[in-house]
Amino acid sequence: MLTHLVFQRCNTDQTVFFHHQGRAIIIVLIHINDCTIAATSIVLITDFKVQIARHVKITDFGKLHWLLSIKIKRDHE
Repeated sequence: MLTHLVFQRCNTDQTVFFHHQGRAIIIVLIHINDCTIAATSIVLITDFKVQIARHVKITDFGKLHWLLSIKIKRDHE
């Protein structure tokens, strides 16, 4: 489905997909029935969620707080 949405699969990790739009990039990590989305703008994330929701039912848990037992902290400065 992600390749249909013009994402490329990472050569070294088959669960990582990415898509460049000029200087912007969105990266999607898939883990079983879960995914983590990282991008250079919130607009890319929002657009991706809209596109993917057309194909499968999704639940949005908001901002990432934990990833593989690693606590995620943001420093926007």
